[in-house]
Amino acid sequence: MIGNKLGLALAAAVVAFGVGAGAAVSDTPPAAPEEGEETPPALEIQPVTANCDGVVSPEVISVKTLGEVALIGVQPIPENAAYYDQALKFVKDRVAGEQVRVEVCPNIPHNEQGRTRAVVYFRQDEKWTNLSIALVEAGLAKVADVPGCHVPTKAWLTYENAARLARRGMWKDWQPGKAMTSDKPDESDFQ
Repeated sequence: MIGNKLGLALAAAVVAFGVGAGAAVSDTPPAAPEEGEETPPALEIQPVTANCDGVVSPEVISVKTLGEVALIGVQPIPENAAYYDQALKFVKDRVAGEQVRVEVCPNIPHNEQGRTRAVVYFRQDEKWTNLSIALVEAGLAKVADVPGCHVPTKAWLTYENAARLARRGMWKDWQPGKAMTSDKPDESDFQ
């Protein structure tokens, strides 16, 4: 099947690291490894631009050539969450029926459900914008860290904290010290 062959070919691609949602995709390579660290093999970035056929959930979209694509870096949003419909609309407004840029994780190309894991970008103001970071910045998703993934999503906790402090999305009624042990995300947020 062409979609599976394309998915396997994409799995060999390196994904550009996520930056702020308003920033364009960077062509700057990641920092050099520290002394004593192994240098990873250099792989060429091979993003695919394709049409988004639909939105399955706020963190899963359907892409014509890849099937269902799970967004890297965001936790699944429970359907009964108060902000679920808002998050679903947020994603639909940006990608449904539009071209998206998909960069598949070369380390872990599929999740437990068999969906392709990828960083997905949408066009905003003539730039490709990271959809996962946009959701987190809007307060409509929490950061998820998957050990072994090539994207350092723990760095995105800065965006989650900013949304929390600004009381955007799910954080609208958040009270520091009540539901959380601190006003800054930490390792416990990944549990």
